[in-house]
Amino acid sequence: MQNVFNQVGQIAQQLASVIWRVLQFIWGWSFGQVGQMFSRPFSTLDIWKQIVYVIVIAALAYFLYKIAKDLLKAVQSVLSAIVGLISALISMLPQIVLVGLIAFGGAWVVNQQSPSWMPSVLVRGQ
Repeated sequence: MQNVFNQVGQIAQQLASVIWRVLQFIWGWSFGQVGQMFSRPFSTLDIWKQIVYVIVIAALAYFLYKIAKDLLKAVQSVLSAIVGLISALISMLPQIVLVGLIAFGGAWVVNQQSPSWMPSVLVRGQ
């Protein structure tokens, strides 16, 4: 069973690695294209090319704004999930302390040789 979990973990790790490499490639290619777009001198272009250039810049600004907005929303979701996890862990603390106290008390009673406060029927079993 442990072998199955290890294989599933390795497959998930490889899949995450492939996805990360694809994202890096797309990210690098996209921003390379944006950089190439801005490397052209604006003043030397024909008027129709200047109009296309301005339209492309407007489209880029719109999509970069949309990407930033979605990224901010994702960051807020991640932070909200972290706060929720911490809140859940803190709310469990009293129960965890109670479990520890019960285990401590149980171990103390079991480890006592012959408690004088218990009836002899329970201690000796007679």
